[in-house]
Amino acid sequence: MRIGLLLTLFFTLQLSACGFHLRGNSQVVESLNPLYIVAGQLEPAQLILIQKQLVRSGARLTPSEQGSNQIQIKLVSLKNRKIASSSISDVELVQLRMNLLFSVITESGDFLFEQQELVESVEIELDNANVLAHEQTINRARLGLQRRLIQNMIGQLGRQR
Repeated sequence: MRIGLLLTLFFTLQLSACGFHLRGNSQVVESLNPLYIVAGQLEPAQLILIQKQLVRSGARLTPSEQGSNQIQIKLVSLKNRKIASSSISDVELVQLRMNLLFSVITESGDFLFEQQELVESVEIELDNANVLAHEQTINRARLGLQRRLIQNMIGQLGRQR
């Protein structure tokens, strides 16, 4: 029992000695707090995803735009593009693209970030022999794109120091 504890302590000290530290999400700049999300055309699931990730990164969200900075966010799915298809295997390679537009307006009405655009894409294989799985595959890929775009946005907000 003591040997296990000593080994754990030894490896923990070795990791910290080499400079390794666990890092969470990029931290949102304290000057952005409190922050009001202007949802606009966001779907409820998208808004919840954005709220969760902003809170995890240190944002203090407020339900009122009075006395708070405002972040305007718009997620847009761009047209899917067929990259390749095979008549032999009945598989298509499709590129999904999505962009996130955001801007941050301070409490005083000044732009901290004017219209920023982030774009992400992913290539997925769709099996035409299993058309029922298409929608599920596409939805999973879109959710992954949304998460990456939101993380990229938070990273940009965190670099504003």
